[in-house]
This record gives sequence, structure tokens and C-alpha cells, in this order.
Amino acid sequence: MEKTDCRIFEDQQCKSAREEVTFLSRKILDLNKQLIESEKAKTRFLALIANELNNPMTALLGMIPHLVPSVGDPREAIFALVHEEALVLDFRIQNLVAAAEIESGEVAMTTALVDPLVLVNEAIEALRYTIKAKKCTVTVESTLKQKIVSDPQKLYLILKNLLANGCTYGPEGGRVEMEIWEKDSMVTFAVKNQGSGPEVEFKPQVFTRFAHGPEGGHGLGLGLSIVRDVCERFDGSVDYRTDETSVTFTVAFPLKTVLPDSEACGSNEFLFESFDDAIEL
Repeated sequence: MEKTDCRIFEDQQCKSAREEVTFLSRKILDLNKQLIESEKAKTRFLALIANELNNPMTALLGMIPHLVPSVGDPREAIFALVHEEALVLDFRIQNLVAAAEIESGEVAMTTALVDPLVLVNEAIEALRYTIKAKKCTVTVESTLKQKIVSDPQKLYLILKNLLANGCTYGPEGGRVEMEIWEKDSMVTFAVKNQGSGPEVEFKPQVFTRFAHGPEGGHGLGLGLSIVRDVCERFDGSVDYRTDETSVTFTVAFPLKTVLPDSEACGSNEFLFESFDDAIEL
């Protein structure tokens, strides 16, 4: 009887253990399903907010230049403040739109023959209030002697985020240097600013969305994550290096100078000029 009782007890324990494993397995599956739904909801919400903000912001930026007061008008300071805040908000919306596309996996890529220096100058102009507030100097050196085939809006966002990062995290009155060059069929953009490097344990943390800023401060953490994701879609990469006095972020991707035959018809200059008009302020 004792052996039978032991066997019955063991069978009961095994059955209880199986039931517990089954329950925990179902619980894990339910939690995983909830996590997936939560991620989908976040992506939908991000896309909705980005689109709802983008259209009125575009209209607002189009109207602001027509409100420039005359020289000496006491409203000049107010106009400058409004313009600055509008540009800052527009930049954040651009990043939100890009992040929403990336999260959804539906990143629209276009190609055109573009001059990177034109995009750099556009980015510097859009960041002029930030540059003025930090009293920093921005210099650009390029040995690139030809236009490249790229997505002008995505490349513009990469360059703008790199320059904004350099200005924001560099010291007041510091120097931000951008260099552009081509080598071994690759085009490289490097942005160097004075100061210490990001305070993170592992490099990938710097390129994580919705994380703390490189210096530990609160922020959306979108800029550098977008740089990384867009670079990957260009079949390129992004990295950074630090030394005792500066930090340099570098992006590189394959150099293309000829449009595919299917896209070579029509005016590529029109495509590029159209983009310029969209961001000209």
C-alpha cells in the first residue's frame, strides 16, 4: 500500500506541475500578445499624432515669412521668438513623422540627384537660432566634387540631426565642424563638436529611441536613432568616436552618382528644387 500511495502522490505532483506549466505558458502567451498589441497601438498613435501635427505646421511655416516686421519695429523680437519656436516644433515633428514611418516599417524612399552641400546649408539655416543661442561656430569642408543619388528629405534629416546634436551637446561658444568626402566608393559625413562623449555603457544606447539624452537628461531620443535607421536603409552605417576634447559622429553609405534608368527620365533638378521650396524659410 505504501508504494501505491507514493506512486499516486507522485502522479498527483506531476499532474499539478503540468497544470502549472500549462497555466504559465498561457500566461506568457497572453502577455506576449498584449505586448504586441501595445506596440501596434503605440505605432498607430505615433503615426496619428505626427500626421495631425505635420499638416498645420507646414501651413504655419509657409505663412510666418509673410509676417516679418520692418527693421526697427519693436515686434522684431517677438517675431524672432515665434519663428524660433516654430522651427523647433517643426524639427520635432519631422523626427516624429520619420520615427512613425520607421516603427510601422513603411519608410517611403525616393531618389534624386542632389548636392549635399545645399542640404547642409539648408540645415544650418534651419538651426540658426540654436546656433545663435549657443554662440557656436559651424564650419563645413567638402572634397565631394559631384552630386550624389539619394533621398533628399531623408539625407537632409540625417544631416540636420547630426548638426543639431553637435550644437546642442557642444559647449557654449564652441566649434562644430562638418566634413564630407568620398573614398572607396563610399560617401562619408562627419560632424565633430567639442566636449565629452555620450555617457552610456554601450554604444547602441546612444541610438535608442525614447531614451534619455546622451548626457543623461530627459529627451525623446529620436534624432540619433533616426540617423541610424535611415543610414541602414541607405545600406550605410553610423558610428562615433571620442577623445579627450571632442566627439565625432560619422555616417557613411555607398556612393551613387547615376540614377537608375527607370528614374532617369524627367527633370531631377525639378525634384530637388521642389524639395528646396518645401523647406525654404
